[in-house]
Amino acid sequence: MQNLQTREDFESLAALPEFSRFSEILTKLTGVAMSLQSPDGEIRIRYGDGMQNPLCRMIRTSKLGSVRCTACDIGHSQKAGMQGKAILYKCHSGFLDMIIPIFVRGVHVASISSGQILPEPPTEEALAKLKTRLAYLKLDDDTVSRAYWAAPYMPKEKVKHMVSLLETFAVQLCESLSKIRELESRLERNELHKAKEYVAKHFTDPNLGLIEVASYAGLSPAHFSHVFKKSVGISFTRFIQRVRVDEAKQLLMRSEKSITEICFCCGFNSVAHFIRVFRSQEHTTPSGYKLSARAPAKT
Repeated sequence: MQNLQTREDFESLAALPEFSRFSEILTKLTGVAMSLQSPDGEIRIRYGDGMQNPLCRMIRTSKLGSVRCTACDIGHSQKAGMQGKAILYKCHSGFLDMIIPIFVRGVHVASISSGQILPEPPTEEALAKLKTRLAYLKLDDDTVSRAYWAAPYMPKEKVKHMVSLLETFAVQLCESLSKIRELESRLERNELHKAKEYVAKHFTDPNLGLIEVASYAGLSPAHFSHVFKKSVGISFTRFIQRVRVDEAKQLLMRSEKSITEICFCCGFNSVAHFIRVFRSQEHTTPSGYKLSARAPAKT
């Protein structure tokens, strides 16, 4: 299973308009489409007209054939990710496939998959071998024959050029996403700085919450919550509690206010809640902290 950041990078790549446009051009030039798959094969997004090879389409209609196709795709995607380079290979059915890993900040976040190309010009002899190879699927002979003669073929030299083209495209995608992430990071730092300043000014308001601060920072509540926890290391609610407890500690040490007064001065809406939050963070009650902080130092 992918971690959250890898999943986000994969989804960002899949959403780039360059993918659909490039696939459209690729299909028009070669008759071969491409797809984007996650490193673990959990997600597969097809572009263009999907699978162009009618044989592959037929094989995947069988449960056993689909399982073998998926296992083959995942295995070679992981291999390409480990080796850090494109792989041209024959799939379990004997077609030429290619897998190009995409790395963002050194992490394998996706793979471009393409191919389903006949490895040699179609002949009756090659068709007979293919039927033998696919006998386990119990497909109709005439249907297999029609699909075989309609399947794409490309000389190996052109296939290698296609791999190079996809590699170049993958590098450009990596650079595009890295720039997007860098810009997002700068924007998020500014937004988080605004949010923290806002909390510092308004934490005494017991009604201060995530929706209000997210709006001030210019982010949706869900995105703000995710970005905040990822950057700060704790949830937004926990952060406000930390700010309030830190202020309470200063008042407990230096003021003559009562525990109840300090509770409401710091934005807590009940004494019971104040004591519970304080104890969870400081492992003592406000009263205990006050006694300890004001106790004369031992000589």
